[in-house]
Amino acid sequence: MFKKQPLSTVITLLTVIILMFDFLGPIRVFSSYENRYLTQRPKLNWQDVIDGKWMLSYEEFINDQFMIRDGWITLKSLSERFLMKQENNGILFGKEGYLFDKILELNEQATLNLRYLAEFEKLVNAPLTSVIIPNSYAIYPHLLPKGVSVIDQLDLIEKWDKNLSLLRIDRQLLANNKQSLYYKNDHHWNLKGAYIAYTALCEQWGLTPFSYESFAIEYQADFLGTYYAKAKPSSVIADRLEFIDPNIHSYRVGDKTFSSIIDRSKLSTHDKYGAFLHGNIGLSTVIVNQAENASRLLVIKDSYANSLIPYLTMHFDEVVIVDLRHFSGSLSSVMQSESFDQILFIQNFSNFISDAHLAKLRY
Repeated sequence: MFKKQPLSTVITLLTVIILMFDFLGPIRVFSSYENRYLTQRPKLNWQDVIDGKWMLSYEEFINDQFMIRDGWITLKSLSERFLMKQENNGILFGKEGYLFDKILELNEQATLNLRYLAEFEKLVNAPLTSVIIPNSYAIYPHLLPKGVSVIDQLDLIEKWDKNLSLLRIDRQLLANNKQSLYYKNDHHWNLKGAYIAYTALCEQWGLTPFSYESFAIEYQADFLGTYYAKAKPSSVIADRLEFIDPNIHSYRVGDKTFSSIIDRSKLSTHDKYGAFLHGNIGLSTVIVNQAENASRLLVIKDSYANSLIPYLTMHFDEVVIVDLRHFSGSLSSVMQSESFDQILFIQNFSNFISDAHLAKLRY
């Protein structure tokens, strides 16, 4: 049979091997190569089978758990570069070594989130500052690949500002785009970008910001972030992760208490950004000073705020932090539990238009 139909025999054997690997091979939980959690085998549910949801989930599981997946990702990236393509896996190869997210359109979630934030602004009974931070390509449009068309983040933030009370940090970022404000291989801004936001917030709140030079900035080499994990470019220059480890009294996460907001054990792993605030946690509290009439800040955030919060600890006795993506409690209960001098809502553009958890702003 092999001599008569060699190609079909090889294909059959490969199919059998892949199926065996699917059912018998180890299921990975986390990919250090891609720096993300992988889809797990979905539980069989007849209603999901009828609705077609189970097959979609199983397809995601197969894609994430495919045998020698890491090798295929590298091979795909190399072939894309060989063919002179300007992107891989939704990540654009920009100039000067920058990688950019390719955002082409808004979906229904963006409309919902705009409504949720507008409703939240009317409900809050403490001073609220809302910030939507543009992603790196919006600040460095001159570094985008030639001929690439992406959604105009700055124009949309301008339009949204007519219905929302936004603090327009995007303008200061754009005015300083000759500097390095974002990581080249990751979707986050660096400490310089976060510092620009810090000074704008201080002005908004009537506070005097500390100079950038006054902070003890530390560095961790060989930082390859989320954009690198998705695109796997054939050649790359690693970033230096920048962080500040401010003096605090304690940092509470559930029933655990830490003496620092930086988890230094993460600095030697692939997930170096996870060192900030010990990862993305639903609810945590930084106690800077134990004061009788403590000044309190509530931050409702995504991971962009993780490098901003160390600056803010210089001006408040307590900073309560809520990440709605990992928060299962009631936000209104948090706001009623303590009196807050300021409330800050801050997310990056890409997350804001896609985060299905912003409905929790209503509860």
